[in-house]
Amino acid sequence: MKWIIFVFSMIVACAPIDHSKTQNPFSIKPAADGPTVAAQLTAAYFDTRENCGTLSTPAFLCSGVLFRATNQSAGHHAWNPKPGDIAVSFSYVRKDANFDHIAVGTVNGFIFYPYFNAPAGKVHPQILCSFPIDGYTWLRTECGASSAYPVVSDICQKQNITTATQWRAHLNNGPSGAQLESVYAYTCGFDVRNSLNEQGGPAFYQSLQAMHQIPSALRHKYNELLLQAWAQDIPTSLPIQAFFYLEGGLVRAQHDQEDFYNSSGGTVIPIIKMTLPPVVTGDAKFEYFPADQSYGG
Repeated sequence: MKWIIFVFSMIVACAPIDHSKTQNPFSIKPAADGPTVAAQLTAAYFDTRENCGTLSTPAFLCSGVLFRATNQSAGHHAWNPKPGDIAVSFSYVRKDANFDHIAVGTVNGFIFYPYFNAPAGKVHPQILCSFPIDGYTWLRTECGASSAYPVVSDICQKQNITTATQWRAHLNNGPSGAQLESVYAYTCGFDVRNSLNEQGGPAFYQSLQAMHQIPSALRHKYNELLLQAWAQDIPTSLPIQAFFYLEGGLVRAQHDQEDFYNSSGGTVIPIIKMTLPPVVTGDAKFEYFPADQSYGG
């Protein structure tokens, strides 16, 4: 018996070591199944409801794809607001709110769950306002007027602009010709914060309808939503559904997935390839590929 035990111990001692496992300090804790997330995003994209059942529940709470485009930066986690920021820029894509590219210079980022569909225990940063086009919010304090146009660029409702048609009429009075690019600082955003109650749902839906009236000459047709900034370094409390990338952004998405894994104690957020439609009438695609994943593929 002793001899048998000795031989068995020698076999175990000489067995090859799987270094990929011994070097991993965490056990993998998938936040969600990748194919399921891709299917959820596709369903949310094609869900074009006006609200989530009542006028006081804007459609972003239950439909569409709310995402933040990010830039990789040493020493800064992609999911953290910039220190000192009071609001954070996102975009929202849906079948009735299409665009073909995101913020210039970005090819990846992360996606928030629609809050009504988020796992329990997550924070829900308040969505403050919705600009039908890029709002040049770097020139604004939160959702308010830009420094370039301190009166006419203020919140739409403050100017009695409550419909998509009125928004386009306002835009028509703005810069044109060689100065057309200044219209991003001229435009107004629709206030959609919680305190609007029954005015919030219609305001957000009108901001989406206004996207159908964006002048064809404008280069950037993606919208901009501002969310109230959240606390630093709370990765597992955020309602992050996926990291995404556009063509050319996979390596950056993998960096963010790895960073989140290391920062969260081993939680894996799936990477999704997002393909935006080349024409406004087209369809976006959300695809999960196991080979894209640094973890959990």
